Amino acid sequence: MLDVRRGRWLMLDPDASKIWHAVTVRGGTGGLADEIAIPTGQDPQAVGEQIVAFVDELVATGVLVDTDRPPRGRWWR
Repeated sequence: MLDVRRGRWLMLDPDASKIWHAVTVRGGTGGLADEIAIPTGQDPQAVGEQIVAFVDELVATGVLVDTDRPPRGRWWR
């Protein structure tokens, strides 16, 4: 995917693609940790923590926008 703020391409591995799809299409990551962890024998809680960290990183870098947060005021007002 293209990070338009930085003008660079971001490559997502299969799990990151699942997270991106869950957030942008399904509207959230509920149940995703189980979907990723159980078939591979991983701990769903640990995977859930990694999902939260990944989504937080996407929001922090501006690749995802948290639509639940009120918009910031415009600096030119």
